[in-house]
Amino acid sequence: MKNIETTVIVRTKNNSDIISKTLKALFSQTYKDFELLIVDSGSSDDTLKQAAFYEHKLIEVKAEDYHPGIVLNNAVSKTKTNLIVFLNSDTVMLNKHCLLNLINELKKEQVSAVFARQIARPEAKPWVKRDYELAFPNKTNAPTWMYFSLPLSGIKKTVWHKNPFYTKAWASEDTKMGYDLRNKNLVVKYVANALVMHSHNYTLEQIYNRRFVEGEADAFIFDNKFSIYNMCKSYASSLFNDFKYHIKTCEYCEFTKAIIRRFIYQYAYYKGHKNGQSRKILKQKATYGNYQ
Repeated sequence: MKNIETTVIVRTKNNSDIISKTLKALFSQTYKDFELLIVDSGSSDDTLKQAAFYEHKLIEVKAEDYHPGIVLNNAVSKTKTNLIVFLNSDTVMLNKHCLLNLINELKKEQVSAVFARQIARPEAKPWVKRDYELAFPNKTNAPTWMYFSLPLSGIKKTVWHKNPFYTKAWASEDTKMGYDLRNKNLVVKYVANALVMHSHNYTLEQIYNRRFVEGEADAFIFDNKFSIYNMCKSYASSLFNDFKYHIKTCEYCEFTKAIIRRFIYQYAYYKGHKNGQSRKILKQKATYGNYQ
């Protein structure tokens, strides 16, 4: 029996509206030397029924037990291949060589991890499209602040053994992975010709919740502060860039919406970061107290 070269890990929960497209694109790739491992965290729709059309192994996790870093580490530990690919269940590969392009870069001796270029869905709101164009350009390199992004990505298991996913916070496990690898002078390669479609039209409440946990996680990951001044500076900068983008695309009404949306975006991050800093200090005091 032929040894499989790569394991593709797909995390799911109630993705029946998109998972069939994701898996169809995956199994239509020119690169075939992979096995599929699905990690489902309590789907109540027919997600698993649709996935059953494709050969795979399954790990089931209770919804209340789901923690991104913990789930990812557990899934990787179950694999038998050195090449590990992560594919979000709502991420669709847009060309038949996408996985091959990603794997070819990951196989290079000097490369430890890789991540793909993402473009927003056709129905994405203008601000979402702007953010994705900024974060995932059609260039050789991603922005310096984009360390790693999981929707379509890969890592060598030998690298993961030395640097597993972060579990001290609920979010930004991919950011922490990329940050750690870069600090160890390991190469994390952005693969622009591995092109996928992935985006979310978050509501204001969803933006707040997501940015709060990202801010909280970043307080643990980075040794920095995010003050009111930093928040206002980031708000002004992002608003200015929104203005330029909406003028360029002739979507003038969208800018008025951006005034509120970007404030919530930055304020939630500030509140989350502040909460994370407080938790970090309490943890340090507790640790210090153990040595009294």
